[in-house]
Amino acid sequence: MSAEFVLPRRRRRRPYLDLTAMIDTVFNLLIFFAVTTTFVGARSGLPLRLPSAETAQPVPERVVLTLLPDRPVQINGEEVAWGRIGEALERAADGDRQAQIVVLADSKVPYHQLVSALDEVRLADFSRIALGVSAKPADPDRRERGP
Repeated sequence: MSAEFVLPRRRRRRPYLDLTAMIDTVFNLLIFFAVTTTFVGARSGLPLRLPSAETAQPVPERVVLTLLPDRPVQINGEEVAWGRIGEALERAADGDRQAQIVVLADSKVPYHQLVSALDEVRLADFSRIALGVSAKPADPDRRERGP
């Protein structure tokens, strides 16, 4: 008489992952960022009276130089002749050579005209020059370029 001993087969449990805690956390983060971005935008509209300090430094002013095809140069919205760019920049910046000059050039403006405008800004002794661009929508198929 041979007795066979058969072990009962264990039922394999399906893995179970409770996502409730993670979903709650993500939802809380979503609410947090939605609320904080609302407050960041609203901060500038609040009527604030900031305290004064003896060591406070004035915020450098921005001057916008705009180049459009077939139109005169504009500095802060006022039309300026090419030969008067330096004087107009100095007036717009109230003589502050540390003011940032933002150059906004239309994509149809000839390259030599942009270079001439940049030369005029440098000849006027302004060193903080920025070129304004508009953001392109992200292309997911585009590979990242190296430095």
